[in-house]
Amino acid sequence: MAYLQAQQIVQRACAIAKVPGWITQGGIYLNSVLEDLWLHRDLKINRVVEQVVVQANNYGPFTLPLNYLRTYDLFFLQNNLPYFLHPISPEEWDQEFKDPSIANYPYEFMTLLYDETTAQANQSAGQIFIYPQSSGQIALTHRYMVKQPDIVAPESSTLIPWFPDSLYLIKRTAAELMVETDDTRHDALIAECEKMLYTHLIMEGDEQAVVKSVRLDPRRFHTNRTLKPTKITD
Repeated sequence: MAYLQAQQIVQRACAIAKVPGWITQGGIYLNSVLEDLWLHRDLKINRVVEQVVVQANNYGPFTLPLNYLRTYDLFFLQNNLPYFLHPISPEEWDQEFKDPSIANYPYEFMTLLYDETTAQANQSAGQIFIYPQSSGQIALTHRYMVKQPDIVAPESSTLIPWFPDSLYLIKRTAAELMVETDDTRHDALIAECEKMLYTHLIMEGDEQAVVKSVRLDPRRFHTNRTLKPTKITD
């Protein structure tokens, strides 16, 4: 199926749900379905990269882009060796010893996010901090997931949604409409949509089909191979 416009998706969803006149409700649900995709799934299509230049003796803060949702990973190269920073909570950040004499390769990061009003006023989603302060200038590669804006009046919009699977959007939107009409097909259609989405999660970003190992927290349990990155272990 070719990529469909938002209004076409809404119309088909309403037809499947047997409520052809509910295009306003269908538009609301289409935006909700798209929101679920960017909010709860790490789809590669929603992953972007930015470079953050860190000067020596600097913890931050560094500004997060307005469309920032969450960090996928954060790392830098030193002598061609990558060092990945581990996320910590604000409470853990507050407990770190931040004497001006301590400078090394950073191995942790923490984010503080603004509420929507503050974010719009500052044109930034929040701030990111690193620990410890860098002993020299480094360039962080920041891969992060982005927020996608709602489609304005999707029931009449000619915009093509950012998610490429029009058939999934039609069926998932129809399933949401079925909730309001107590349509008995709802559960079966939701199950069908999950199978459709699973294919995207494997191919597109969530990597759920990949076997993953359970590891101890490298910040607290390590051997000589995984010591916190310092000039000695570089």
